Amino acid sequence: MRRSERRDDEKKALDDLNRDDRYSIDLQRRGVTKQFYDSNRMVTCPECGKTFNLFYSRAKLCSGCPKSVTGCELACCIQCHTEFPLSSVMSKGASRMTTNYMDSVIKRYHSTFGEDPRR
Repeated sequence: MRRSERRDDEKKALDDLNRDDRYSIDLQRRGVTKQFYDSNRMVTCPECGKTFNLFYSRAKLCSGCPKSVTGCELACCIQCHTEFPLSSVMSKGASRMTTNYMDSVIKRYHSTFGEDPRR
């Protein structure tokens, strides 16, 4: 691993820690889970610079995609529809946990309302 890649990974891990600090006891008391908090982060598109909510993007743009319930670790810009890896905005561990959480929410929605995401 190159030095610049290692620095980028360290910066992403520090950004995740800073988000962890903002996840307070007050949010926990109100029933906000850590996974929900992480999935509602704001990300910026590397192509057009638009800032958008990650969960909103997954719900609106990825709803018909079969990869959305199989562990897809891509984010899709709500303005230019560019797909980019979540690992570019968060650490790989946080990316995997956030993806798993969003996938479980979508699967639960489909099982509740009887919709098949692969259609």
